[in-house]
Amino acid sequence: MRKFLLILGALTLVVIVAAGIGVGIVAYKGNALDAESKAFVDGAVPAIAANWSKEQLLDRATPELRDSVKPEELRSLFDAVSQLGPLVEYEGAAGDANMSYMAGSGSTVSASYVAKAKFKDGVATIQITLVKRDGRWMISGFHVDTSLSGAPGRGI
Repeated sequence: MRKFLLILGALTLVVIVAAGIGVGIVAYKGNALDAESKAFVDGAVPAIAANWSKEQLLDRATPELRDSVKPEELRSLFDAVSQLGPLVEYEGAAGDANMSYMAGSGSTVSASYVAKAKFKDGVATIQITLVKRDGRWMISGFHVDTSLSGAPGRGI
């Protein structure tokens, strides 16, 4: 009985140590992903919004987003937000990255951010969703809420 308890105690200790190491690795990777994704958003949003460039958005978009958005939807979005005028001040983004694992389909790394910016003729809140594939962040969703009177939020 004593030998059994020693083995059980040793196994329990191994499991606790392994779990602690796992939690530490996930926390470390999570912080790194947060920093990476925020840097991506803080570079992408000003590049897209400076003069409301469709090309800047599409260059950073997932293949699925590029394939699913119709040219008239993209033109409509950018025509609407262009009324804000040029970017005056980018106030930064807030959000975080998420890691998930699903049996059978593997792991997914995504992020969601809300950025605020001031333009010549108004302000906007930009919601941006990202995915990370092959070591590269890409935009999977882009939505703009503006201060233009009566203008609903627009996005793809």
